[in-house]
Amino acid sequence: MKLKKLALALSALGLCQTAGAISLTNNISGVGPSFSTIYPIYCLQSASTTQVTCPLQHGQSGDAATCSGNQWYAGGAVRFGGCGTLNTYLGYLDFNLNNNTATLNSYQPLPGLHIQIANPAIDSSGKITGTIHYTPITSNADIIDGNPPAVNPYWQYVGFNLSGLEFSKTIDPTVVPNLALEDSTGTAAQFNDFADVRSLLMAGYNTVRVPLRSSYLQMNGPQGPVNGEYLTSYVFPLLESLTQAGITTIVDMHDYMRYSVFGTQYAGCVGSLDPNAPCPDGTLDTNARDWVGLWVKFFNKIRFDKGIDQSKLIFDLNNEPTGVPDDSVFTIQIAIIKALRVAGFTGYILVSGNDWDGLHSWFDTWTSTDGTKTYSNATLFSRANFNAAGMTDLSKIIINVHQYLDSDFSGNHSTCQTDLTTTGSNGFNLLAFTQWLKDNSLTAILTEFGAGSDSTTCTVAIKSLMSHLNTYSTKKTGGAYGYLGWTIWGVGHGWGNYDLRVTPASYQNTVLKSYLKPVTPMVKRLNKERT
Repeated sequence: MKLKKLALALSALGLCQTAGAISLTNNISGVGPSFSTIYPIYCLQSASTTQVTCPLQHGQSGDAATCSGNQWYAGGAVRFGGCGTLNTYLGYLDFNLNNNTATLNSYQPLPGLHIQIANPAIDSSGKITGTIHYTPITSNADIIDGNPPAVNPYWQYVGFNLSGLEFSKTIDPTVVPNLALEDSTGTAAQFNDFADVRSLLMAGYNTVRVPLRSSYLQMNGPQGPVNGEYLTSYVFPLLESLTQAGITTIVDMHDYMRYSVFGTQYAGCVGSLDPNAPCPDGTLDTNARDWVGLWVKFFNKIRFDKGIDQSKLIFDLNNEPTGVPDDSVFTIQIAIIKALRVAGFTGYILVSGNDWDGLHSWFDTWTSTDGTKTYSNATLFSRANFNAAGMTDLSKIIINVHQYLDSDFSGNHSTCQTDLTTTGSNGFNLLAFTQWLKDNSLTAILTEFGAGSDSTTCTVAIKSLMSHLNTYSTKKTGGAYGYLGWTIWGVGHGWGNYDLRVTPASYQNTVLKSYLKPVTPMVKRLNKERT
């Protein structure tokens, strides 16, 4: 009994090697840049009823039979970050044990999870090898059955944020948006968004905002080459699916004007996942050349993907800049706009103000680093300041704002404010911002707003917000100023039971459907007439 307990204890520590036993060594390759490579853990599963694992880190060895409790067989999950069920799963790898040698029995990736170990193998010394690849999601242009997207009677753009490409410290295939029809049934469906996205689009949403992360596009630093696997496996299939279906797609660089190192820093804030993490994480980057280079390289990649309809793209230059000194939040985005126009992008471009894109804080001020000047988003992004920067044609430049509906505009509370007429330093300031749009002859999109789980207070808040945005929509003002539309936060299977998650069955969608006009199923009707 004591020996059995000792074996289990050693097993739990990953120190499972015994004399004359078959040793396995985890030498599976990692992902990411050379200075921050993330290696998978091989979680050898014990036969114990307590399901003890022998976690073999990269380069670590363990006795297969002792770990598994079986002299003929050993197997376990391959995961990133740890051996818990919340750690990214890369598949199940098992071996036959015989005559002091181990041979590969099988590798079983999880259906619908687009990451795999290519060429898994084991040599005579027990060294396990393989190369991890992000595998392409299939694009799907038929998400609304070939019908044209709905035309909304109130706004040009009505939609939602489809999140997951910006999550975590590493690219996490378990949360990446996936619209592939082939992954929408069976086990694979848990990683798929086709059903929800199709239902929402058919209900009348016509716009999807897609958050990306710059450090997933450029793993080797803010001036590094574009990461082709992230782009071609995940980003492009999503952009192809949406734009080919005629859906306006807002491509959002979800960075807070910070570069977050792959594998070590989060993009944004992680809340309860790591309460000690900086918020936002990453390193503030005020080098305009970095952001110009990122966007131009990214756009040049898009140009050569014939499956992406560029006419359906809107570029959102940087999500929620915060703590950006002096006038850099304005000058950096001006530089990006000018470079994109030279590169050939002719579509709409969204610009973001300091202080988390907050509509309520648009008039808040900050002092220059030398203490001699005062700035605000209202002055930096005024028409006069655009003109002074050499930009007189603002017909395709849109102000990007966010406004969560809870008490402190953070989106962290379940209840919502019901009075949207408040003003001042802690007020909603909705009328003041709308008046600013009018004074400057500018248009805006509310690309993030969210309402918590308290449907009583939040229904009131959503209806009040929609009423105001409708009163001052560009369709009502003749395009002279006002709101082009909105995209609610947030949709995506990766959110689980997140308080602000929107699904076809959620009350938020029920409230918003009264402001939508459903898709008219022309294709199905024509097909029926032919038969």
